[in-house]
Amino acid sequence: MTDNATDKGAADTRRRRHRRWRVSAALGLTAVLAGGGIAALRTAGSPASDASEPAAAVASHSGRLTSEESREASRIAIDAATGTRTAKDRQKATKKSDGERNAAGGSGAEPLDTRRVPRAKSASSATDSRAEVQLYDYASDTLITRVVDLRSKKVLDATRRHGVQPPPTLAEAREAVKVILADRRLGPGMRESYASQTGKRLASPAQLRLQSMSFLGSRAEGVDGARKVSRCGEHRCVQLFVRIPGGKWIDTSRIVIDLSARRAAVIGL
Repeated sequence: MTDNATDKGAADTRRRRHRRWRVSAALGLTAVLAGGGIAALRTAGSPASDASEPAAAVASHSGRLTSEESREASRIAIDAATGTRTAKDRQKATKKSDGERNAAGGSGAEPLDTRRVPRAKSASSATDSRAEVQLYDYASDTLITRVVDLRSKKVLDATRRHGVQPPPTLAEAREAVKVILADRRLGPGMRESYASQTGKRLASPAQLRLQSMSFLGSRAEGVDGARKVSRCGEHRCVQLFVRIPGGKWIDTSRIVIDLSARRAAVIGL
């Protein structure tokens, strides 16, 4: 009797963990990847509005930097490590080059967020030229924060942290789509879903409306396939929620994309 009770308790715990994962991962979408065979990703849900870009896909900017200041701050922060001074120079850098790398594998860390550094009441107006830039270095899986001065074009301070995963940007979400499309199991299904809804070929992530969230391996505890995503958290991993503009959702809620390793895993089946 004791053994049976213990077994039942363990089974109940696994079921509760599985339910918690499904609630957090699916976000209300219908699960359609079943049976272990991913022949196609089917569409689910009802048509939604195209009114605006999903907020979850874009890094939140809490400061008051202009778009031009934000771009310049990111450039200064990236150039501090790459040593390059123009976008053309960075494009020439090879994916195998040493140093920091972005989500696409190119030279220079991936910009995540920029904001104005708050000015203390006793500080001079000169501190208004300071901006804080968050970047993710895919070469070392490190979150970098650099404080730059927009006037002097210099980096004033920098910190690095491992195991910290802020929300993904739209650029990273689009890279995640590229990983799925390159996957021989999952890519055909996503293309088929898009074609069936639009009658057109899916050639670019820009054709999709994307929401995304960071994924930590601890969230998959007790779920089938958890071992495949055990490095998420150390690695930069995301989940995607994909909608065809003017159409339905493509359910990718059980797919975890490891952007650091450039591979996708299906879990929870």
